[in-house]
Amino acid sequence: MTRLFLVTQGERKIWVAALIDEDIWTYVGNTGKFHRNDGVRHDYFMLNEAEYSEIGITEARRLIGSGVGLVDEHQIPASLQKWREDPGAMDPDIVFASLAADLD
Repeated sequence: MTRLFLVTQGERKIWVAALIDEDIWTYVGNTGKFHRNDGVRHDYFMLNEAEYSEIGITEARRLIGSGVGLVDEHQIPASLQKWREDPGAMDPDIVFASLAADLD
């Protein structure tokens, strides 16, 4: 089962996230793809420090287009390099198709 969320902390929009089965994938604007994110997964299932608002495909596309998920390359260069080399990254269309299939 796939669900989409906007992840926020206060007023700050941090990620467009996809819950796919029991994994959390976050959209990274710098790569244009969704990447598995164990830190956000841990927060979602255990800590609940961030807020998770369920969204649809149209809203996810709008948020991605507005820059949600862009990462400052100078703040976390190691993470960004890892994401750029991630062979398991998923295109947004694949994530959205998974959600659409679950809705049918």
